[in-house]
Amino acid sequence: MKFILLTLLFIAFKSHSQQDILIIGNYTNICSAALPSSQLADALPDDLTSFRTIFLFSSASSRFTTHEIEQLIQFIEQGGGLYIGSENWPLQEEAHQMTQRLYTRESYGNFKEKNADSAERGNLNLKDLNYIPAGESTVAFPMDYRLTVEAWIEDQPLILSGYIEKGRVIVDGGYSRFYCENMTTESKLLFTYFLKFLMEE
Repeated sequence: MKFILLTLLFIAFKSHSQQDILIIGNYTNICSAALPSSQLADALPDDLTSFRTIFLFSSASSRFTTHEIEQLIQFIEQGGGLYIGSENWPLQEEAHQMTQRLYTRESYGNFKEKNADSAERGNLNLKDLNYIPAGESTVAFPMDYRLTVEAWIEDQPLILSGYIEKGRVIVDGGYSRFYCENMTTESKLLFTYFLKFLMEE
């Protein structure tokens, strides 16, 4: 059953046009098999109207200007989906910029647990997964009433989701699960759950 679900979600993921998904930030180690039909960019394009979802993988040094942060906020408010991914220091800079602007909070900590626990209720329905790969050296994000905890690392929030105006946000503290050397069936399935929520499907 899980294989059928994974296959259907993967087909749906691949069916989106190239301009639907923008991948930006520290994506060089991200397994390209997890990102079919996506556009990679080293800098934020001036026009984001052709994209439905942006996956932001934080790096050690952000190049985002204040204007670009506001551009991303506007993208979300108008109905776009934004994935904000970070890892343990130093791979947190863009995530810190975005979460400081949205929630006045930042990720923290250094957790070595390999598997995360799903929340009982959430926007992503991660409780359907057998287990959730946490990442190599993860960070947690503080609790916030505007966000729903989707997965826990120890007793701290690892993956959260929420709504901003017409758009959707995922805050993730363990994106190294998507590195090629760490990629598993569960990682691929998790990616499709993220995409389904962000694209409101």
